[in-house]
Formats: sequence, structure tokens, C-alpha cells
Amino acid sequence: MVCGLLSIAGSQYASETAKSNNKDQKPVLDAGKNKTAEPAPTGYRLGINADNWKGEIERPGFGAGLKEMGVDFIVWHLSPEEEVDDRRLMALVTFSRQQGYAYLFNTELANYVPDVPHFQQKDGSYRYDLKNATLEKLKDDPLFLGVVYDEPMLMQAMNAVVHGGRKIPPYFYQSRDLTAYQAHDKVVAAIQRLSEFYGAYGKKMVFEMVFPDYAHPAARGGAVLAPKLLKENFNDLMLMVYGGAARQYRQKELWACVDLWFLDKFPFGGKAGKGYHTPDELYHTLCYTFDQGLDWVYVEHAKGLFSEDFEQLTDYGKALVKFNAWRKDKKSGDWRKITPVKTLRRFPSGGWGQQYSGFLPDHPYGSWKEHPEIRKEDNAWMEFLHRISEGNIPRDALTWNAVTHPILSKRPYSPMAGLPIIDIRDHYSEAAPKGDADFLDFTPEGYPKSLPEK
Repeated sequence: MVCGLLSIAGSQYASETAKSNNKDQKPVLDAGKNKTAEPAPTGYRLGINADNWKGEIERPGFGAGLKEMGVDFIVWHLSPEEEVDDRRLMALVTFSRQQGYAYLFNTELANYVPDVPHFQQKDGSYRYDLKNATLEKLKDDPLFLGVVYDEPMLMQAMNAVVHGGRKIPPYFYQSRDLTAYQAHDKVVAAIQRLSEFYGAYGKKMVFEMVFPDYAHPAARGGAVLAPKLLKENFNDLMLMVYGGAARQYRQKELWACVDLWFLDKFPFGGKAGKGYHTPDELYHTLCYTFDQGLDWVYVEHAKGLFSEDFEQLTDYGKALVKFNAWRKDKKSGDWRKITPVKTLRRFPSGGWGQQYSGFLPDHPYGSWKEHPEIRKEDNAWMEFLHRISEGNIPRDALTWNAVTHPILSKRPYSPMAGLPIIDIRDHYSEAAPKGDADFLDFTPEGYPKSLPEK
């Protein structure tokens, strides 16, 4: 979805749901030591985002279309009404089992539906966690992989922003009055606790992430990374940020969500126009994920892959068919193995050019403290990307979410920035020996590197 609570899709999903209803951080892996052992690849899996808010699973064309697209797994958008209603929950589970699809539950609904007791956490944070009863019921199902949190770091950055007459609560931790560095560590600790919660049931916790940053704290906390490709992003920039985080924190898998939303535009029923992502962009992005060797890749959303009556595939759905034909008998790449032209480290501040947003704040991890030293290094980081992309990335914005940017606001979307391979690490990694021309350090001068408490 496009920026969660800001999206016109928020009202659509909420409407469809209504219709269908009548301690502090523990020690983590020391990523500063550059270990060389790599986890074994798990193979490429293709999936889609879907929901059952209009009885999609009952339509013959839906099941047939999934088979035609060669789907391996489904990320089901879930509502609390479905989760607490055993009949409705098990309808999704039974469909997935009978069709042989692995499945996860996406809990994005909390991002744009306020004041729901189901989403209110005891510590004052606000998000949709799966219930213990659900996890207990499904823990022994090998097809049930876990949960997807959609744009969680964006929602944490929105902490205490007033929108629609209400103050947005923190997603993970109340960090408004902390420094950005303190907020980083508190958020990582909260993510780690949440990861351990799902891990106790043997399930994954996937973070579907919308901006070219925040990957490293999510990985440090134990979340599986799923950067949004297409969307408003340069695919190669997203992969370098998220691949760098996954390598640094030795993650076993790297996912991606290939998202057909672009700002407020989505091809419902395959209907598109000027400024929409195209079936060709979808096809080439899927090919890119395969060439780069990602493990689990899913397309958002079924509403664009199927006709409005869910009886036939659109040109977007047919792009998946074309992709599967292309990759047959091919061997995928491996994101774990790269030869970078540059290696750099930086504090993952979340800065991408918010001065051109009009609404989304530059509040790292929900902190409202001013940090001129961070802004200085963010500027240097973006200037580096501008230079190394030969000008394809502007000097002061990294995503088309910078809607008032004098260049991007007038430039049609382009999926690739033309970046050479770079390895991106966070401030917990070790600096290279002085004089290493292939290492760049964008960590703020004098920043307080707060280590996890033992």
C-alpha cells in the first residue's frame, strides 16, 4: 500500500472490511566483525498479496488464476474480525492448504484504522499483532509461515504527528523526546521482542518496507526484510540498502514486495493510465529479483492481477506468466555474494528528502530532536548517490515520495538508477583501515554509539 495511513486504498480496504463484516535491548549479533560464512540459499518463491474481503476464494477464476500465475505462496491481508471468527480464519487456511500454498497474514489494517482496541498494546504502542490463540492454532502447520508488518518503520516515524485531528501513537516505542540514537536502540529492542514472540511459535516476522532506509535496525532486531520494489523507489537502490543489511546481520533470506501502487495510483482490475506502473515494469522487476537471487518475492496486489470479477487475469497477471516462462531452466543469482565497488557505513536515519513531502516528517524512529550532524551526513550520502548514479538520483531526494521535488515531480517513474554495486552497513559495523579509498564513512561526527546492554 502507498504510505499506509495516507493512501486512498486505506479507505477502500476499510470499506471492504466493513462490508464483509454486516526492558531494554538484548545483545545481538556483533555485525562489526566481517564474517565470511554465508547461509545456504533457499530457492526462489513467487507469491501475491490478496484478501478475502469480497469472497474472492469462492470464485473459480481466482483459484485458476493463481495456478496460471505459478504462485507458491499468498500474503493474506487480515482483519481482526476474520482472526477472531474461526470460520472466516479457517476459510483462508483451508483454501491455502487445499491448494498447496504457503501463507502469511499481513496486519496493515492498523496503519489507517485508529482507536481499535484489538490494535492497542499495553505499552501504549499501536499495531496489529497476531493473537497467541491464532499462533497456537497454526503453529504446527508447515504452510503457515508467519506475519507481515506493512510499513512499520514509516508508522514509527509518524509517532506523535497529528493527522485528521488525532495524534498518531508510536508503532513500537514512545520515542518523541529521545535522541535519534536512543530511539534507534529502543525501537530495535522492541522489534527484537516481537521477533522472539513469533519465533517462539517457529514463525517468521517479515517487515515490508517502503523507503530506502531503516533496513539495518529491522534486520538487527530479527525481522526478515521485504523491501518494496517498484512503488516510488529505485529498485537497485532498495536492493543495495536491504541486501547490505541482510548480509551484515547474516539473515538467511531476503524477500521483496513488488508493489503496483505508485503514490495514489493503482491498476484496479488491470485498468491503468498515465503515471501508473505498467505490466512491462512488473515483468522486468520480477526478472531483476530473480537475477539478484532473492528468496521470496510477492506482488501487491491481486486486485491488479485479476479482472474486477476475479474471473480472468489482467495484463499484470499475465506478466507473472511471462516471467515464469522466462525463468524456466534458468538459475537465479545470489544476493549474498557481491563484489562491491564501494563499501560504506552510515547511521540509518531514514532521511530521503522529506522536505519535499509536505506531510511525512524527518523524524528518525519517531524522535523529534534536531540533529544537524545527522542532516549533514544525510546530505553527503545523497550527494554520493547522485554522483555514483551519474545524476539519475537527485542530490536531495531518493524516492518519488518527494512529491514537490523540482526534478522528480516532473520526471516519469524509472525503476533503475543505474547504480554500481555498493555495500551499505550501519553504524555498528567496523570502520575500514584509514586510507582505504573504497570505504566511505557517513556516520555523524561524535555520535554516541550506544552499545546493547549486557
